Amino acid sequence: MILSCILFIAFTSLQAQVHFDIQLGVSPGGNPTCASLIVNRSNPYEEFQFSMANVKPQFFTGVRANVQLKEPFFLEGGISYTKSNSEYLVNYTYENENRPSEISMSVIDHIIQFPINVGVSLGSVDITSGLTAMKTISSDNELEQINGFHSDDAKFQIGWQMGARYAVHRFMIGLEFQSGFNRVCEGMYVNQQSLELMNVPGKFVVTGQYRF
Repeated sequence: MILSCILFIAFTSLQAQVHFDIQLGVSPGGNPTCASLIVNRSNPYEEFQFSMANVKPQFFTGVRANVQLKEPFFLEGGISYTKSNSEYLVNYTYENENRPSEISMSVIDHIIQFPINVGVSLGSVDITSGLTAMKTISSDNELEQINGFHSDDAKFQIGWQMGARYAVHRFMIGLEFQSGFNRVCEGMYVNQQSLELMNVPGKFVVTGQYRF
């Protein structure tokens, strides 16, 4: 899908006007609400409740290419980097002198994103919507300290976004909602039990773009 979109941009740009943007963004942290998961039911001494505590503020940086199609429509694609930091709580049913009854563990992912948007210009306002391919390039996962933990090999995940922005000369400020199609902790397991929580990550991102 990404390759097809890149080729489409390349061929379209032969007959269309192309602009390049530098984009920065920030998403505030939050405390998602979702039901906790009981893990290791068959072993009471290792049984615990697993839940998501909070998500730290997230920053984005990247570049985008904007291809003008038949007015007022345009196509936009690019690459961006972000670091996500999520904190989880592990509450053991039975206390153990070798460990606390409640443990806070963080998962820090370094992510490369490849967004593709279709947009429409309404005067000084752009409205965009599209899909994003996401790849975790490295991770610092404290959940690996749990006995029996393992995770699948990191693969591309797909998400979507929709937003609006206002242009002042070459500078644009906007608000975008980003979400994924995968639930939180999908692909993570403890003793073959999935840690997948009933929560699909979503966030609002305040963006700023400068057009060359």
